[in-house]
Amino acid sequence: MTLSVQAASVKFPRRGQGLVEFALILPVLLLFMLGIMEFGRILFIYTEVSNTAREALRAAAATIHRGNDADRGKVTAAECNEILNRAYGTLALTPRTQVTITVEYVRPDPGSGSSTIVGVCSSDPAQSQLPTQVLVLNDQVYVEVRSQVSAATPLIRPFVSNLPLRFAGMRSVVPISGIAMPKP
Repeated sequence: MTLSVQAASVKFPRRGQGLVEFALILPVLLLFMLGIMEFGRILFIYTEVSNTAREALRAAAATIHRGNDADRGKVTAAECNEILNRAYGTLALTPRTQVTITVEYVRPDPGSGSSTIVGVCSSDPAQSQLPTQVLVLNDQVYVEVRSQVSAATPLIRPFVSNLPLRFAGMRSVVPISGIAMPKP
């Protein structure tokens, strides 16, 4: 006697399975895409503020009044505004109101190792005090740019809120008379 067993084939309906899987993965996929976009935006603003500091430093080191009057070798208010406008000209996404630029002209004292601030040109008018002395060889310009960036996406704001950005740099001022070449 032979015993034969037949397997009953039961077909389960699979309609809608793809839709359920897509609905489960969609929020994760969207959060991942928003994170990538937000990271790119913050990185772009970081680069913008860095370029602003570089441009302000470049402009401040080379922009000195070149007239023949009493202000020769000094930084005037018009030149201070020119420095700030050149620096702000590098911004595309970051609003000007969120960026603070401070340019300090510093005279080092070789004997004591300290330095004194000769003048300040700032985007904050309360801090500005233009140099009253003529800038000479070995004077330096110190630029500091500060900003804050927060996430534009509400889902990411709790993780990235008011991220501070600060860039600073120092460079020697090139005086009007130029730099004397050493004798051979």
